[in-house]
Amino acid sequence: MPAVRPPPILLLQALNLLVGLGSFLTAMTATSAWNRAGWSEEAIGVAMTAANICYALLVSTGGRLSDGWGRARTGVLGATVGAVGCALAVVMVSPVSAVAAAMLAFAGSALFFPGNVGLFSDAPATGGALPLHVKISRYNLGWAFGNFGGFIGYFAFAKLPSAVGFGLSLVSYLAVAVILLRYLRLPASSPPAEGDRAPHPALPRLIRMGRCGLMIASILSMAQIALLQAVLRSMQVPVDQAAAWSGLTLTCYAASYIAMFILLGAWDGWVLKPWRLCLLQSGFLLGSLGYAALGWWGEPSALALIACGMLVGSAFGAAYTASIYYSLRLPHGAGRAAALHETFLGLGNTVGPALGGIALWWWSGLHLANGLVGLGLFMTVLALIGLGLQVLMIPGAVRLGAR
Repeated sequence: MPAVRPPPILLLQALNLLVGLGSFLTAMTATSAWNRAGWSEEAIGVAMTAANICYALLVSTGGRLSDGWGRARTGVLGATVGAVGCALAVVMVSPVSAVAAAMLAFAGSALFFPGNVGLFSDAPATGGALPLHVKISRYNLGWAFGNFGGFIGYFAFAKLPSAVGFGLSLVSYLAVAVILLRYLRLPASSPPAEGDRAPHPALPRLIRMGRCGLMIASILSMAQIALLQAVLRSMQVPVDQAAAWSGLTLTCYAASYIAMFILLGAWDGWVLKPWRLCLLQSGFLLGSLGYAALGWWGEPSALALIACGMLVGSAFGAAYTASIYYSLRLPHGAGRAAALHETFLGLGNTVGPALGGIALWWWSGLHLANGLVGLGLFMTVLALIGLGLQVLMIPGAVRLGAR
């Protein structure tokens, strides 16, 4: 029987896109269902946290299965789990079934992504193959365009029944499972420890810094994603307008980190130069302060919200790239390295909605200003922590050979 050839990178990008579309469209459709049901910011935060717990708990399992059982097999399993959740929400339309759909969609994505990034990383580093920073950019663009499509779908279908959004997510997950079936016999492999996969003395510190920075960035970003619509609704913005404004803001947020991924794939001047990546993350602070200022003025506009979202999105693109790039520079265990990267992402995503909801609940009790001010200040504190952590850790990386 002839050996199975690995999937081409363009196909891997398409699979990433479909899973990103399925997971984020499911999450945003669920958020809309909870808002339509009149759930509070705290309840929405808890529901989104439950979904992200599934991701955080299972992504390490996805990494182990990817390295041992096989990349494609783990991908099929993840896509199937996501499809089951979406099918449940289509058949049983309710806010509670939306919680179950989000949990299973995120669980499926946790199993899928470590295997997929392992396939990207396993491509040979010699013979004219793509350098690691370009492969990472291709990987990021795959899921990022999927997330972007999920935000667009949320914006476009905000007024339609939630079964439409869940149905599109179901189709996405099923397509991934069917496409990967022909690669089930593909074994896991280890890339050669050469070129930009060779060891470097600064890698351990850069990996720790990248993963911790990503976790804080994920707390900040997921709080924005989960709570922006609810905050606008609490400011007496009509429900449909709040959904449209938040959907448009988050669509541009996603477009902004896509642009950052393109930049970091075309330019290698940031590799082993952590100060430059830190500077590219200043959008976290600027965007968060912008949200607080808009709330203080009391009359946010769609364009101003979009500008803030784009600043946060560009910074998230830099933070995500730092974590996954330095993780995958490790010579062995690409699936496990990707899983650890995704674990920090999952922890941040898990904590973000709940911690943001608690912060807004505390803020509302102070009666100082509206919820948008509270959300912006919460995000500002996280931005200062994330940037401050990097400022403290970068000098040690520079002493070890980074610049």
